[in-house]
Amino acid sequence: MRTLILHTPKGGSGKSTLARELAVAASSTMQVALADLDPQGTISGWYQRRDAKSPALVTLDSAMPVQHLADAGVELLVIDTPPGQPPYIGKMLASADVVLVPVRPTPDDLLAAAPIAASLARHPAWAFVLSQVPPRTRMLAGALRQLAALGRVAPVQFTFRADYPAAAITGQAASEFSGKAADEAMALWVYVQSILGAADATTPKGKPGRSDRAQGR
Repeated sequence: MRTLILHTPKGGSGKSTLARELAVAASSTMQVALADLDPQGTISGWYQRRDAKSPALVTLDSAMPVQHLADAGVELLVIDTPPGQPPYIGKMLASADVVLVPVRPTPDDLLAAAPIAASLARHPAWAFVLSQVPPRTRMLAGALRQLAALGRVAPVQFTFRADYPAAAITGQAASEFSGKAADEAMALWVYVQSILGAADATTPKGKPGRSDRAQGR
């Protein structure tokens, strides 16, 4: 089982949207579980409105005992984390296969990106994801430059589109429909798969391999 964590101490960054979109996109080809650790319960509320049985919503405690999920056949666990830095988050992030950090292209969010990058510096597979990007904004290029100076940046952005909240009203995801929002969600999932594939690469000695900057930046 692989673990994908959406994390940033900054609230309102779009973690829950990315978590459910990626979980739904992945569930078309694999067994996916979705965990909501955010006290606001955004994912849990969304799931209560959802008719489809996948992805499955599961309960985790801060110790993250996930072996029972792997034993049950779960292939991907997607975790939506709370804002802030709870005591358990460091260990949880270290054990994740991939960590995505949503960042809005605003001065406040970009200012908060530097300490996040520092905290993840030793993680082999993490990336910033620009989210809630206004259409046709001039801020995008500058935000990309700032984030690229700190770490790896996903080549896919989540634009501020009505399809994301509109789909959530009925417990669905934009990736279950057609349109630009669905294209973004599916493209981000393809990107995550590429990171997982790179993490699976092995060195000639049989040890887990990673290129110098391909994983962390």
